[in-house]
Amino acid sequence: MTRDKLRLMPLLVLVSVLPVAAQLDANNWGKNSPGVTLVAHEDPRQHTAKGTVLWYNLLGKGFPEGLVYTLWRWGLEKSPEPLIKGVSFDKRGLLVCSGKPGYCSGAGPDDPINIKATAILGEMKRMAIVSDDGKIAAYVDAVPFPIESSDKTCKLSVTRVSALADRVLARASGLQANAPLNVTTRYGEQVASSKASAGPNGTWQEVVTAPGVKPPSGKAGISVSDAVCTVAVTFDYGPGSNKPQ
Repeated sequence: MTRDKLRLMPLLVLVSVLPVAAQLDANNWGKNSPGVTLVAHEDPRQHTAKGTVLWYNLLGKGFPEGLVYTLWRWGLEKSPEPLIKGVSFDKRGLLVCSGKPGYCSGAGPDDPINIKATAILGEMKRMAIVSDDGKIAAYVDAVPFPIESSDKTCKLSVTRVSALADRVLARASGLQANAPLNVTTRYGEQVASSKASAGPNGTWQEVVTAPGVKPPSGKAGISVSDAVCTVAVTFDYGPGSNKPQ
């Protein structure tokens, strides 16, 4: 599939238009079927005046042959949506449009599906391959421009739930198991502190929402600490924070 055929956010162009599969339940996102895996391979980035252009190919393992699959995406503040029905994997495990009857068609037989995208800071690109009957599914997420920091064994990352980052998902790992945590969040001049606990595997996560902040844009920060580590990140929120990198 030629390099201008399929784009993920903000533009989308499909090579072939076929009926799409049923709706994909967002609650099941990330729950791979047993024995199948999906990996996003990123090609070299292209830097332009309008932002960085990203290119992805998808590689799958364990997908049964002879089934019709659909490529899905899940964009910010949207529901999961199908992109191309009739995708399949070639002998290398590369996602392609084979051109065979009942499958999508590209520029030739087994034409690789190249996914073109731009991204904002802290945005997660979410893709999935699902069989028509929904029994085989695999998911892959990529954060090309992460918001993250580390201290000793600990790591904190933040991904956007909303495009303007007034809702984000904060995740920490490498903490002491079941340790008490101090969590501090800041949006503009509004600061809040709370107590939390790490899980038995030394992780913690929480959706952080801006509390009707004034001013409506500016700097935000999240800090998580246990008895050993303190990890903190800062990021922009509000209008203007969602420009492609």
